Amino acid sequence: MKFCRPIFAISLWFAPWLVGAETAGDRLREEIAAAASGATIAVPLGNYDGAFVVEKPLHLIGQPGAVLHGNGQGNVLTVRAADVEIAGLVIRGSGRNLSEDQAAVYISGARASIHDNRIFDMLHGIYVRHANQCRIVNNTIFGDGSVEDTVADPVIAGLKATDAASGEVCAPIDPQDRRGNGIHLWNSSGDLIEGNTISGTRDGVYFSFTRQTLTRRNHVSHVRYGLHYMYSDENRFEGNRFSENAAGAALMFSKNLILRGNYFVSNRSHRAYGLLLQSIDDSVIENNVIDGNTVGLFMENANNDTIRGNRISSNYVGLRVNESTDGCRFGENQFVGNIHALETSGQNQSNEWTILGRGNFWDGADRLDLNRDGIADLPHREPDLFGVWRRTFPAIGLLSASPGERLLRLIHSRLALVSLPGITDLKSLTAPPSAP
Repeated sequence: MKFCRPIFAISLWFAPWLVGAETAGDRLREEIAAAASGATIAVPLGNYDGAFVVEKPLHLIGQPGAVLHGNGQGNVLTVRAADVEIAGLVIRGSGRNLSEDQAAVYISGARASIHDNRIFDMLHGIYVRHANQCRIVNNTIFGDGSVEDTVADPVIAGLKATDAASGEVCAPIDPQDRRGNGIHLWNSSGDLIEGNTISGTRDGVYFSFTRQTLTRRNHVSHVRYGLHYMYSDENRFEGNRFSENAAGAALMFSKNLILRGNYFVSNRSHRAYGLLLQSIDDSVIENNVIDGNTVGLFMENANNDTIRGNRISSNYVGLRVNESTDGCRFGENQFVGNIHALETSGQNQSNEWTILGRGNFWDGADRLDLNRDGIADLPHREPDLFGVWRRTFPAIGLLSASPGERLLRLIHSRLALVSLPGITDLKSLTAPPSAP
């Protein structure tokens, strides 16, 4: 009998949950539904469960510690109306169905402003579908691959420890091809993507059929492609940093792009690229730093592009340009400290290696400049001595900078050996131009 009262008290304490009492998430959904258009809803510290849908112009502003926690089904927060602001929230727990493109924040309303949120435990971070003039600014997005403290033992490899506050035990890290993207833009225009930090997703920022968008000052790391980009014209990328990915950026089948002042650094693996251009036309690539990658700049089937003022340094291959690339202009670029400055096929005569009378700076090139105008008096011939064999016999790279290779380079610089793949820079620079 002495245990009856405590048991009765415990049953009363649990009673609200047993009868399905209203949760904090329910109350927030009711507040969203009842709010007038244009209202501001302050979300206090707390955990708000379930999915949320905004179908009118609202300002949903989270106070420190406010968490929207989805149930692992569908989107956590869906924005269907125009002129919605979402800020200051932790958003987590989306579904993982790739065929439905589920996301922490799913936007189909124009002029959404999504800023200063922290997003993780999701498929896609922020997915914009056919919504124009959205602002995605200063968000932090962590995919499952951003967890560094994985256990190396093969029996338990792929497990990650979650934070204590979540109350969850270890869960498997998703394979890369089962993750979503940090920020995904589809069939959109006029957007601003600025100041976001993205790590551990499948791709960092994904463009598809998206135009006239400015992407600047974002930092993307530990993903497959920092920037994955297809069928999207007239966009600008400025001051972004893409590091430690399989490719810093892979741009394909697009035109009229501007890439200025970006950093493509330390993207290394067996087939890693700093910046990959596939069928990119009428675009400007200038004042970027392309440093420490397996292949710094890769160009295939590119037409009428301007590559100017870039620092291409400390890569295994600095520039790989295929003969399918036509009518491109290279000027005032620095090729410094690359194991192989150039990889190409044929004589590459369809591209120009000067812009307005100024060529490029090549370390190891002849510096003779009698009139001191900063332009070498003799043409610089940059050969690709091992390109044909490097793919089949990778060990041939050990001959780089060997006495034999240096002798061939010296002979070629004076006599232009017939049929040797490479390029001729008629106005090579005697000193590096100003650093980008």
